[in-house]
Amino acid sequence: MGLAASQARFLGLTARKSNVEYEGQQVNQQRMALAEEVNSLYNKLLSLNVPVAPEATEYYSTTYTFEVTGTENLDGGYTITNYYKQDSGYHVEGTRTYSKEGATGKWVDGSTIAMEEIKDEEENVIGSKYTYKPIGSEDSIELTLASDSTSAKIKEYMQEEGAYKNVSAEDIQNDNLYYYKDAKTGVTYYFSQYQMDHKNDEVNPTNVYYYTIGNVTKTEPFEFNNATMGFDETTGRINSITPNNGEFAQKDVNATKTYDSAGYEAALVDYTMSKDEYNKAVADLNAQTESLQQEDKVLELRLNQIETEQNEISTEIEAVKEVLSKNIENTFKTFA
Repeated sequence: MGLAASQARFLGLTARKSNVEYEGQQVNQQRMALAEEVNSLYNKLLSLNVPVAPEATEYYSTTYTFEVTGTENLDGGYTITNYYKQDSGYHVEGTRTYSKEGATGKWVDGSTIAMEEIKDEEENVIGSKYTYKPIGSEDSIELTLASDSTSAKIKEYMQEEGAYKNVSAEDIQNDNLYYYKDAKTGVTYYFSQYQMDHKNDEVNPTNVYYYTIGNVTKTEPFEFNNATMGFDETTGRINSITPNNGEFAQKDVNATKTYDSAGYEAALVDYTMSKDEYNKAVADLNAQTESLQQEDKVLELRLNQIETEQNEISTEIEAVKEVLSKNIENTFKTFA
């Protein structure tokens, strides 16, 4: 091979080596990008919330109750919902359920209430009256206006029950109550004129109700400060309570352990759904990771090919260098 030919071959191999090195750099950059994507998928996998199966023991709760009798205004059944230690006792919260006199409202379903004009013999209007026709009755009953004192008492009960909706204090005060007494049962039924006059209107959208007086069940919150509480030494449960107000003496507390099966079943359903969603998310991330790993294997094979090609080019360059060196040496000897 002549000097010129050797030089041309050397330049070609050098250029080819540079191209191969550049291609190798590009492949390495692609592999680094794939590695970053795999790392991102791994971080997503770590950030997934792993669902935890509910424990049946978590759905057992202890309810503390006690009874109070013989007091002026504290009788009833008590349920403790919360308590915590204070300086000289316990702060206790809960609900009290008791019976008291009140008005119970019931919808006049299927009955008829009407206002009728009272006329004299000459058909002149001299007043009006309300009549009530109970279900199954052939005759209407004329309602009688209740006394002011009775009306005031019953309207107070009605307000406790929420009978007056969007009604001003003046309208409540001016509201007349009518009644009739059932001869068979002895029960007296009261009717509100305001409700009868405003049946289903925009001001007071309610149907007509009648109200009866009797014992009604009430539930209201209670709260004791610095109460004295006793605890069972074996179980640690509350077994007695004494309020600091002194209105009733120490009471035994009943502890009832209940199991919320519906809550546990609902939590189990939620867990199953969450587990399915988690497994799907993991499978999707694993599939994406597997795809990226396959791409990386292809690039790795290509990089191995480039490395082999680069070694071959380097070997050939060294051989061409030897030829060039000999050609230069022979040329200088000739001219010498």
